[in-house]
Amino acid sequence: MGVLVTRLERIRRMQTNQMDLGTADLRILWLFADGRSRTLKEISEDLSLEQSTVNRQINAAINEGLLQRSREAGSAARRISPTVQGVTAFERDVEKSRAALQVGLDALGDDAEDFLGSFTRLLDAYEDAVRTNGDTV
Repeated sequence: MGVLVTRLERIRRMQTNQMDLGTADLRILWLFADGRSRTLKEISEDLSLEQSTVNRQINAAINEGLLQRSREAGSAARRISPTVQGVTAFERDVEKSRAALQVGLDALGDDAEDFLGSFTRLLDAYEDAVRTNGDTV
């Protein structure tokens, strides 16, 4: 089992290196898939990260043209949302990942659905085994 998990991690890192976006940018842009803009505080809470870390990552993404800041009338809080460039880059990287995973599932043929069910149960049980009080995923 350890060999398989290590192999999966190696393959995941290999694919991450093929992406246009870094891991932090992908995580942040994933939040905006629901179409909602957010404040830094909301992003920090959603990602379970310190606000200073999120601020640094947001500023970098803004400088790269992936995100933008705006202020709603009558509100002191600045809202963060993706730019067209950010959405396009995110969708392109998600599609790369989805396509590679689909090749793997297609190799399973009729067993793909059973595999996904079994894999889900494995992850649920594994998460329960390693979760400590109050930990979130």
